[in-house]
Amino acid sequence: MKYKKHIATGVLAFSLLISGTNVFAATPQDLGIKNSQQAPKQNKNPKIKKSGKNNVVGTISSISSSGFMVDVKNAKAKTTSSVDVITTSTTIYSKNGVNVKVSDLSVGQKVIVVGTLDKTTNIITAKTVKIAS
Repeated sequence: MKYKKHIATGVLAFSLLISGTNVFAATPQDLGIKNSQQAPKQNKNPKIKKSGKNNVVGTISSISSSGFMVDVKNAKAKTTSSVDVITTSTTIYSKNGVNVKVSDLSVGQKVIVVGTLDKTTNIITAKTVKIAS
């Protein structure tokens, strides 16, 4: 409570006034307040610096020689948008923690793609592709 110190002091002063006692507490600890100085509040959700990497979670809608397309659903807006995913020779594919090949991808699979998103073209260059089981 923000005003705990003030309330406790006021209650004690009022009770001493009514009882006629001239004794008064000298410190907040005498009032039963454990910490008289409030620690500054720390931000529970500090801003995370963007590293240039983005995650895309969705369902593969089509596959091409240069990559694939992922349909991403927005639950709040109840809309679906498509993101083109470009894969390279360094893209790592995995399923259940085991490395797999690009040939293991198929339309309809749910995937998590981590890479660099170009927001103007809506294309992500994949560093890793995780196939959800």
